[in-house]
Amino acid sequence: MRPHGPWRLGWRRLRRDRWSFIALIVFVIIVVASFCGGAIVTHLVHHNGTDLYPYASNGNLRAVGPWTHVPDVTHEFTDSYGNMVAAPKSTKTTLFIFGADGPLGRDELIRLLDGGRASLEIGIFAAIVALSIGVFLGSIGGYFGGLVDAVVARITETVMAFPLMLFLVFASVHLSSAVRSIGWGWEIPSGAIGEAILIGIATSFYPTRLVRAQIITLKHSDFIEAAEMVGASHWRILRKHLMPHLVPSLLVWGAIAVATNILLEVGLSFIGVGVQVSVPTWGSLLSTTWGTFYQPQVFNSQAFTPWQTIFPTIAILLTVVALNQISEGVRRALDPTGRS
Repeated sequence: MRPHGPWRLGWRRLRRDRWSFIALIVFVIIVVASFCGGAIVTHLVHHNGTDLYPYASNGNLRAVGPWTHVPDVTHEFTDSYGNMVAAPKSTKTTLFIFGADGPLGRDELIRLLDGGRASLEIGIFAAIVALSIGVFLGSIGGYFGGLVDAVVARITETVMAFPLMLFLVFASVHLSSAVRSIGWGWEIPSGAIGEAILIGIATSFYPTRLVRAQIITLKHSDFIEAAEMVGASHWRILRKHLMPHLVPSLLVWGAIAVATNILLEVGLSFIGVGVQVSVPTWGSLLSTTWGTFYQPQVFNSQAFTPWQTIFPTIAILLTVVALNQISEGVRRALDPTGRS
């Protein structure tokens, strides 16, 4: 019988880990729903997340709740005095599955799905940026040592010295309009790339120190000395002999980083320096309901509805918990000793 490779063996272990495999399925569902669900729901209910429905809120600006049919009109009916009146009974209706997002009368479910896409893009792209910086700096610092390692160590220590959220707030406020407007139509909303780059740079010291420590440990191994004896170049040793040993640790860190980056995006939106206000993210959906640090929303019991808080919070909670469980499952699955 042909022996299993480490990746196939790791996949078998992950499938046997019940909670980690369930978490993986949940995360895949969240990703598919975030990237495809908005378009599907728009096709089914015949409106999108930017359409404004004045009858999706009452006179107290209280948004309608889940599974509500509202008049399918984007304008108000008024009387001779200009006051808003009820829509005629013959007016067609449209379904709001999760209700409306507020007094503007936008579809909460579609905005939640579109917001998930933007939040996941920020979290994943920021992790890629951090890994790119961390793998490069950590590998050259750990492998070459000496002055190179000292420079890398001072760079990471300098980045670590800054309070993370304070740095992100300062950098976001002073981010140029050209960078803030970077986007790619529907797929990547404006501001997502700029925020992801900032988060990636600010968190890159984590993978840098992780890679550096592992390279320092591995470079004195017998297989590295054997590669040097046969004349392998530094680049080949790094690429062929050292990098494969870093993948399991980086996968574990990457899953945790995506979850952390999503929480950072939520925090920046609450402070009021996240992506543009018009771009739905899980953080901006919550800040629209509760306001931001600079512009807090005055609580109005007559206009308040809990669904605008519950749905984004559940989405964030499920995603973060799933990613953390996946990272733990990957760590156990790729453990070369076979122990948990």
